[in-house]
Amino acid sequence: MLTLICNTNTTLCAGCPENVVITLLDWSSYTATAGDELTCSSDGYPAPTYKWTVGGVDSSTTSTQALQEGDHEYECTATVTYNGQTCSETDTLTVIAYSKYQKQYNTFEAVLMLIALSVV
Repeated sequence: MLTLICNTNTTLCAGCPENVVITLLDWSSYTATAGDELTCSSDGYPAPTYKWTVGGVDSSTTSTQALQEGDHEYECTATVTYNGQTCSETDTLTVIAYSKYQKQYNTFEAVLMLIALSVV
């Protein structure tokens, strides 16, 4: 259901964000790496502002958020303000991001395991 905030003196209306979605920009592998970016998008009108929290701590105020190393909960809130009224919607995503070193180590370990299996 789309919620509208309308100014009765004009024909302009604002729509509250309802479909807030967090996506990972570069999903080229199944392993997220620290520094990869999450993007938050919404259908609010006019264009919403964004606020990220990472593990409950305030972070970015843009539509993107860089992944931090480790297991974190990322929460994005999209907010529309129009004619003095505000409405918002939130989406949450939990991601485990490895350091670039850890990702290389995991790949190296997988290669060693495959070599060991092929010898048997």
